[in-house]
Amino acid sequence: MSLIEWDSSFSVGSERMDADHQRLLTLLNRLYDAWHGGEGVDELGWLFDELLAYADTHFAAEEMALKSRNYQRLEKQQTDHIRLKASVIDFRNRYLSGDTPTVLTEEMTQFLKDWLLQHILGEDMLYKDSFKGE
Repeated sequence: MSLIEWDSSFSVGSERMDADHQRLLTLLNRLYDAWHGGEGVDELGWLFDELLAYADTHFAAEEMALKSRNYQRLEKQQTDHIRLKASVIDFRNRYLSGDTPTVLTEEMTQFLKDWLLQHILGEDMLYKDSFKGE
C-alpha cells in the first residue's frame, strides 16, 4: 500500500519537475513498504541511500532551473532542500544505529509525508507560473 499517491494536483507546470517529484514519491513509498514489510537493515539502508541520491539530483536540477529564471524564492527552496536532506540522513543514521524501528517509522513517515506534501503543494506551487509552456 502506498503512503502517497501522485495525482494531477501535485503538478508544478514542468514535466521534468513533475517526473522528479513522482520519482521521489515512488522512492518514499518503496521505503515505507520495505519498512512495514520487515525488510532488513541492508535493504532499508540501500533505499535510504537511493532516496538521498535522487533527492540530490532533483534538488540540483530544480535549483538550477529556478536560478535560470531568477526565481525570487530560490534561497527558501535551497533552505528547505538542505533541511529535508539533513532530516533523512538523521533518520537513516538513527535507524541503522538500532533506534527503535516502530517509533522511528512513524516519526519518519509523518515527517516525510508532511514535508513532501507541504513542500510540493506549498512552496513548489509558487514557481508554477515560471514553467508555463514547458
